[in-house]
Amino acid sequence: MTPEEVMPSGYDEEERYFHDKDVELLKKKRDELNRARTERATEAARSEHWMKCPKCGADMQEIEMDGILVDKCSECEGIYFDRGELELMIEAHKGGFGRLRKLFG
Repeated sequence: MTPEEVMPSGYDEEERYFHDKDVELLKKKRDELNRARTERATEAARSEHWMKCPKCGADMQEIEMDGILVDKCSECEGIYFDRGELELMIEAHKGGFGRLRKLFG
């Protein structure tokens, strides 16, 4: 609805100006609240999955493996790498990870 459709008849131009400004301010505030609500929902969803095993859902812990911090599941003991960690490990063990280098290189 446009402000003209909402504005009752009988108002002068000054009142109409302030009414339009109020409608604009309310829309801006509503948009800000909706954006904040969406951000809170996104953050809540992320925190539910933070440091959880993608395979079994158990808690993960960071462990050091050859100088690189990797994530290890406390239940199924799966090892998971963040972006770039596998490449660092392959680089650190140039001779020992030949098969892995072929898969990921």
